[in-house]
Amino acid sequence: MQKPTQISAITNPSKIAIVGISGSGKSLLARHLGEKLNLPVIHMDKIFWKGAWEAVPEKEYLDQHAKLLEQEQWITEGYIDAKMADRVRMADIIIYLDYSGLLCAWRVFLRWFKHRRVSRPELPLEALEKLDLKFLWLVFSRGERKDVEAALQGVDQSRILRATSPQQMDKLIQKI
Repeated sequence: MQKPTQISAITNPSKIAIVGISGSGKSLLARHLGEKLNLPVIHMDKIFWKGAWEAVPEKEYLDQHAKLLEQEQWITEGYIDAKMADRVRMADIIIYLDYSGLLCAWRVFLRWFKHRRVSRPELPLEALEKLDLKFLWLVFSRGERKDVEAALQGVDQSRILRATSPQQMDKLIQKI
């Protein structure tokens, strides 16, 4: 991947895709930008999971994913892989939160502590936060990063805003 993009030329985006590994802050950033830009936010976890961490059938998820992307305006956030790459191809801006595994693992732990008894807003009500060592290791080792990178293959690099720290992201976001 290239260095973070300077976004002085990007104004009034109508479609924004936020990608990154678990714990990078995609949901929080999506809510913030949704309020700031008055754009609807689509939390992919809300359509991927039903009930208590039961995944919907893949075809149903991909159909719903495609239908949501037909909207004229959106901010999407959530896990992404090559099968869901339409999201980044259709976006005016792709915000890639490419943070350290240590920071994201710490955030996952804090998220678990905060939401272990109450579901997060971007999840079905029955999906209480859970944490296990295998998932924590996946985040710490940035194991999901290869899926994010695969989804970004072939995308015009000038549309990707890549931040390697929250401070860098704050500076980039101020320009949107």
